[in-house]
Amino acid sequence: MTSFLTLPTEILDRVIFFLDTPNPFEAVVFQKPKAPGSDRSYSSSIAEHYTFANSSCRDLPLKTLSSTTRFLRTLTLPQLFKHSTLQPLELDAFLAFAALHGLGSKVSSLTAHVHTHYNHLHPAWWARLLNALPSATQIAIVAPPEILDALAGIYTWSTDAWAFDMPLQILRLGLSSDYAQQELDYDNLPNLLAAKPWSQMTVNEGSSLMAYTTYEFFLRRTPSLLTALHFNNSVAGDALFANLLSLDFVAIFPFYNHVDEILKCIRKMKLLQHLFVKLCPDPHTTIFRDEIELAGGHMDVNDPWNECETSWMLIAHTVVYLTMEGDLQELQMADVQIEAVRKTLEDSLTARLQEWWAYDGAGSGLWRRRTTSYTATPVGPSDAGGVA
Repeated sequence: MTSFLTLPTEILDRVIFFLDTPNPFEAVVFQKPKAPGSDRSYSSSIAEHYTFANSSCRDLPLKTLSSTTRFLRTLTLPQLFKHSTLQPLELDAFLAFAALHGLGSKVSSLTAHVHTHYNHLHPAWWARLLNALPSATQIAIVAPPEILDALAGIYTWSTDAWAFDMPLQILRLGLSSDYAQQELDYDNLPNLLAAKPWSQMTVNEGSSLMAYTTYEFFLRRTPSLLTALHFNNSVAGDALFANLLSLDFVAIFPFYNHVDEILKCIRKMKLLQHLFVKLCPDPHTTIFRDEIELAGGHMDVNDPWNECETSWMLIAHTVVYLTMEGDLQELQMADVQIEAVRKTLEDSLTARLQEWWAYDGAGSGLWRRRTTSYTATPVGPSDAGGVA
């Protein structure tokens, strides 16, 4: 250890850089949202960064290194806290710790697990967090749907939440580092959506599978921040939509009429350049089997897939609309990873988009906008054998 510590700081920094791990939230943001602690791999990975929960250092090399000497802890702290995870009640302790160790300019992303309303806190916890950490260009909130609605300054409009297994959803907002430095005015504080000029948004609504077990499931209204913003005619929501450059939308087996409502929001995103959509669970997950068992088998297994197929065509229509009226450049469909539906999805979307879009290749799930539209050569009278 002594010889290691005598290395130049620049070399030690490189060692620390290679011991660092990616943002652990990236591994779960497109999965069914879970409370911290319910996913063992995620819980151990966030311990490599920041959490007040006790955790083991096994398989966490950066955290292990930080516990060896005071000098190495000082060097590793910026990497350990680069992707921070907390709950609002831990805010005071977290901000005090960050100030003590000069981490205010080191944190690049934040994940907050919010289980209840914190309307009694002033200033709002998220505003204090963003002001104290001006280097953070991304904030993700894992919370019940009604909490996300409240953070957006709107009322929950669905009365069918009981039919859905959606205790938690995810909202993630991001922006350019050029705008992250802007300080929020606590005396004139807007809601979260209008607080910053957000240009990237991820919405993960969770799974709708349980609702398929209810009578006339297609009449159920999905708890959804996006549709709530649309039907509440939210000024902040429309301003956010108008500024977005990138959107990731995840909903496991949503009803096609709900997807149609989501697409009404997406059509307002005229500056949108990248659209990512995921409507099916990952191939290796057991969510479909687990939720069918939980429902006692009271579900037609064909219904969710039929809803997906209709939803894909609705998405294609919206992509065509944004081709004409917007600036959309890329469409990423994660559902191509499901081998059983890959060909159907690829063929149907390619057929609808081929005039304006090119597919990157089988299994890629990526369509890119052509620089010039592909148009079939019209057949003239002479070509058709007509008389001049």
